[in-house]
Amino acid sequence: MAARYLEEFSVGQVFETEPVTLSEDDIIEFARRYDPQVIHTDPEGAKDTYFKGLIASGHQTIGVAFAQFIRLGLFAENSLGGPAMDEVRWTAPVRPGNALVTTVEVLEIRESKSRADRGIIRLQFRTRADGLDVSSFTTTTFLRRRPTEDAA
Repeated sequence: MAARYLEEFSVGQVFETEPVTLSEDDIIEFARRYDPQVIHTDPEGAKDTYFKGLIASGHQTIGVAFAQFIRLGLFAENSLGGPAMDEVRWTAPVRPGNALVTTVEVLEIRESKSRADRGIIRLQFRTRADGLDVSSFTTTTFLRRRPTEDAA
């Protein structure tokens, strides 16, 4: 998909990412660097925990969801960064071999009150692993508006 300006999005629009499958090695490698808990780093040790086996870090799950959305190319050069991520929820564990698919819904679009060249878009991310809801979060991003003839 081509990069879009703020005006090219509409509230209620939904996008779906390509599936990503996390392997045991993917989970362990991420966790060793960023979330070194036994439930994420040690398949044998994880068997004796509440989860009864290795699970992905929730941070990895939301990172994958965000990366897959960015790979759609909708923001590309028009994103000006984001000041917020809210309402992060992890509702079920992600296990090695689970296929993650994320849907992203446009919740809100508004023009900036102080900068005419940009606006704000709020997105709701929902990730499913093999059909089961596993995480959700909302993001707020500054996005370029379509240049006007006056600005050119």
